[in-house]
Amino acid sequence: MATQSVKPTGKVELSEKQIDALKKRSRLSEAEIRETFEEFRANAPRGQLTKEEFIKLWNETSPKIDHSESVHMAERVFELCDRDHSGKVDFNEFLMTACLTTPGTPTQKIAPLFILCDFNRDGFLQRAEIEKIYLLAKSTRTSVDQKEFEAFKTHLDSVFAKFDTNKDGKISHKEFRDLCTHDEVFQKMLG
Repeated sequence: MATQSVKPTGKVELSEKQIDALKKRSRLSEAEIRETFEEFRANAPRGQLTKEEFIKLWNETSPKIDHSESVHMAERVFELCDRDHSGKVDFNEFLMTACLTTPGTPTQKIAPLFILCDFNRDGFLQRAEIEKIYLLAKSTRTSVDQKEFEAFKTHLDSVFAKFDTNKDGKISHKEFRDLCTHDEVFQKMLG
């Protein structure tokens, strides 16, 4: 499943085609996408946020917690958003991450999580991609110790044995949906 990225230049606008693509990949309505876009555009008039701009925006909008902890969280969330490792976050990257951090049912978060996990954008999740998203998600809340990570990796063995139905060593979108619907660890990640 290829993803179309919204990478505006010059005057930042969203086309109907881009909105339709975003509606399909997110659980948001056109009005919600436009509202989020206007907020994003107000903070990123060039269509992208640098890491510094992202951290500043995060600190202005996140709950008031210890500043160093807030910066750490913002850095982890930025890493999650910046899927193409450009050092900047475009609206597409921002929106997919926002879908995971805003209220909604776990089922509504499955498609955006799949898109974010699919770092190489091949339409499948390899084990390393799932491990990376787990580490990034955990590090936004707490530090991850090696023992906990090893337990997760062991759990991934059983996940792949059970949910990788065609045994190709990767998880398809359908397999991921089944996994998130039936596996307690992944349900907590979506919670």
